[in-house]
Amino acid sequence: MPTEPRNHNAESPKFCLKHLVNDFDVKALDQERVKAFAETLQRLCALTWNDLGQAPRKGLGYEQIPKHSIKPSIPQAFEDSDKFMVFRYCGQLPMAGVRVRDVFHVVWIEPEFNKLYDHGSS
Repeated sequence: MPTEPRNHNAESPKFCLKHLVNDFDVKALDQERVKAFAETLQRLCALTWNDLGQAPRKGLGYEQIPKHSIKPSIPQAFEDSDKFMVFRYCGQLPMAGVRVRDVFHVVWIEPEFNKLYDHGSS
């Protein structure tokens, strides 16, 4: 009897830090931002992908940023991605990456505004 495919949206996100880009990794953050990053991951893990999809984009939700907006290099594993998913930590600072099934691969943790992409005047 065939099994039903897994509904990854009903699962909590798992986070992978393997593909973090230099200068956009935990080592680039001050102590306050490292703490905020860890606390954000803990809060996000308590929800499902469905919950996160319904949350405000500048709250616990996310938004999509087009590839051409990203300033630093894109790791080879994600060169074919057209958009990157962005969550917020430490106020409005973004962490960006790629979702594969229920895993969010964090690629960049922005240590200061406008280093990852231009945030504009907002």
